[in-house]
Amino acid sequence: MHAGELETSVLLHTRPRLVRSGYEHVDHTTGRRDHVLTVGLAAYTVSGVVGRPSPATAAKGRALLAALAESFAGYLAALDEPHQQDHRAGKGGDQGQEPVDH
Repeated sequence: MHAGELETSVLLHTRPRLVRSGYEHVDHTTGRRDHVLTVGLAAYTVSGVVGRPSPATAAKGRALLAALAESFAGYLAALDEPHQQDHRAGKGGDQGQEPVDH
C-alpha cells in the first residue's frame, strides 16, 4: 500500500538516499483499510509503512522500471504518431480539421 516492496525497490534504484536505514525491519501489514481515504494512513500505521519493504532491492526497482518503460513504449508511440504525421504534412494544431459538433 505505501512504502512496501515495489515503492521501496524503485527508490533504492533511483534515489537510495531517500530510503531510511532499517527499512528491512519495518514490515507492517494491516487488515482492511476501508476508511483510509477518510481518516488517513496514520489511523492504520504509526511508521507510515503499510506493506513489506524488507524484500525490496535496487535490482527489483531497475527491473520494474524497465518493464514499465517497455510495456508503455507502444502506447506512447501511438499517442505521438498523429502529432508526428501532422508535422510531416505541414499541419499544426487543428488546421485543416473539420469542426466537431458536441
